[in-house]
Amino acid sequence: MISIPVSFLLAALFLGLLLSVVFWRGLPVIARLCFALLLALLVLETVFVGLRFAFGIFSFLPLQRVLPVWIAPLAFLSFLSLTQALERLRKSFLFHGVIASVAAMLVLFPQEARVLPDVVIALSFTAYAVLLARHWLRGPDELSQIPVQLTGRWHRIEAVVLATMIATLIVDGGIAVLFAHSEERAAAWLVSLATLGLITTVAAVLMWVNLGAKGGLRAAARPALNGGNEKIVQKAHGVLVEQELFRDTGLTATRLARRVGVPDRELSRAINAGKGQSVSQFVNHLRVEEAARLLTTTDAPATQVMEKAGFLTRSNFYREFQKRYGMPPGDYRKKMQAAD
Repeated sequence: MISIPVSFLLAALFLGLLLSVVFWRGLPVIARLCFALLLALLVLETVFVGLRFAFGIFSFLPLQRVLPVWIAPLAFLSFLSLTQALERLRKSFLFHGVIASVAAMLVLFPQEARVLPDVVIALSFTAYAVLLARHWLRGPDELSQIPVQLTGRWHRIEAVVLATMIATLIVDGGIAVLFAHSEERAAAWLVSLATLGLITTVAAVLMWVNLGAKGGLRAAARPALNGGNEKIVQKAHGVLVEQELFRDTGLTATRLARRVGVPDRELSRAINAGKGQSVSQFVNHLRVEEAARLLTTTDAPATQVMEKAGFLTRSNFYREFQKRYGMPPGDYRKKMQAAD
């Protein structure tokens, strides 16, 4: 049967992960907050499970049942925060927060047969496992809010989290069946085995995350120390062009700096020294060049060209184009067609 030291050991490992993530500066602030909250809930959940199965303390049973419906969406939102900027995350946080709140009310709803909580938790984990799987299948490049050198590591961590969610679904299903047949002792043993497996997994991830945090910080500092301004500018240009990042209308200097692997100020200083431009001017220069190419090689209207090139507003597009080519986009297209 499960013992309280084993449960507390797992809680301690989750706490170690929590502290590692909080102090990992390579992650955006919003991502650190999401992962910290997720791990804090996991710490509580493991403690409550231990108290229930080791000491027969059922005082925290309502909390133990309601926490999983928050854990699943938080796992998904944590990795989503590595993909999108905070401005785009607000609607996702609101939507999934409402879903989790409704699920929590269903779990806590008074009833004689405690079947509904198991069904709600199973549906929650299934739905968010599917969402996380879809997110993972997009590849490491989807994790655009962190430095490039960290995307592979966090993509693999996402795979571990996904596998853990699927395993949790299977184990919880087995526990529910055992309880339905009054096999409490067998259920306790299954919880023990699952806990031991989770301890091994979390310990491995904890070591991996700590090594990645140190390596990520070193890698992030390397371009600034060894490469100088020219290498930073070249890398920024390569990231923008090869990954077509300039097309993203929500691109920020902070996000570009993370992709390059240098601090915001270092990127801004390097571009200013090497090109005499701000980061936004540097990006807009590529956007204008792409807009000129599209105007010359396609019949797409100016508004469509503007969107494909990465401009958010018509006024900004026309202003930057006029500055670069000395004429509006329509006149430029006519001039190039006449030349042909």
